[in-house]
Amino acid sequence: MFITIIIFIVTLLILVVIHELGHFLVAKKFNIKVLEFGFGIPPRAWGKKIGETLVSINWLPFGGFVRLLGEDEVDKSVLDDKRSFASQSVGKRISVVVAGVVMNLFLAWLLFYLVLGLSNFKADLPLLYSHQFVGANTQIQNSILIQRVQDNSPAKLAGLASGMVIQKVNEQTFERVTDLTSQIKNLAGKEVELSVIDSSTQAESKVKITPRANPPAGEGALGVALAEFQVAKLSYDTPVQRIFSGPVHAYNLTVYSGGILGNLIGQSFTDKSFSPVSQTVSGPVGITSVVNSILTETKDPLIPYLNFVALLSLNLAVMNVLPFPALDGGRLLFLLIEAITKKRVKAEVEKWVHTIGMAILLTLMLLVTFSDIKKFF
Repeated sequence: MFITIIIFIVTLLILVVIHELGHFLVAKKFNIKVLEFGFGIPPRAWGKKIGETLVSINWLPFGGFVRLLGEDEVDKSVLDDKRSFASQSVGKRISVVVAGVVMNLFLAWLLFYLVLGLSNFKADLPLLYSHQFVGANTQIQNSILIQRVQDNSPAKLAGLASGMVIQKVNEQTFERVTDLTSQIKNLAGKEVELSVIDSSTQAESKVKITPRANPPAGEGALGVALAEFQVAKLSYDTPVQRIFSGPVHAYNLTVYSGGILGNLIGQSFTDKSFSPVSQTVSGPVGITSVVNSILTETKDPLIPYLNFVALLSLNLAVMNVLPFPALDGGRLLFLLIEAITKKRVKAEVEKWVHTIGMAILLTLMLLVTFSDIKKFF
């Protein structure tokens, strides 16, 4: 787990650097003074001034920031400083604010290109609700997924891993878990051949395995936890589909994930409980657990992990563009109001709104973290 934590922190650091680098580069292009380039959330642990910019490492290793001259300044004299963010045109300020989101989008697209290219431009998505995907050929297929593999089980010894889909048992196909497990029990003690597909790489393989006649309680003959579901099999086949597969796949995932979240919120109101949403929202602790599962339980973790990082980058872009105070989207909202009304919102008002927004975000992060920790007990 220690190695997993280090890998996750380094990954998160890369995502933060990419995001904040967008703000930094565009600010420099417009000759705006960058006061600080910070990694993590204050209080500050270390800092060194490079040129006119303080590079800092802060104690909370999640997130980061670029602090610009005049960004939250209530002193009107700053407006007279030509290198102040506050003195720039509304168009330039909008460019600086959205630059981080754009960088995260570009990174996600690049990683999706890489993942799809390594997977023969195919991808599987569990179909949790009826949805029409765009820009790809789509087939719906019933599948049986290996969710978990027990240690020292026949499945573990045979090389089966979570994320694999069981296609056939001795060339016989199954769409129901009950039918498959019944057949496996009938073949206990006899060697069988499983046809499986790695859902992350689409690699097909055949595995020889002997089901146990008397397995430990709760483990089953193979020692796996199985789930049945429908899978949307996306295939980017034509040259045009492959050229645009990176951004199109990101769009498909964003819209599909938004639909899932909408359904969960609707269910929460129907059930008068927030548990459907809270159980699917994860913070740093929960995400670290997912990373650990990918790295330790997946047979070939490279492609699944790259896909996971692409999803993280995409989620960072989407979350940051939401019009919530303290986020890039919140700052963008104030700038759009200024662009439409031709009047700047009072700096004091905007500063307090973002301060309150940051307090709410930190509180939500703590609540999500506590929720993640409770899931382990």
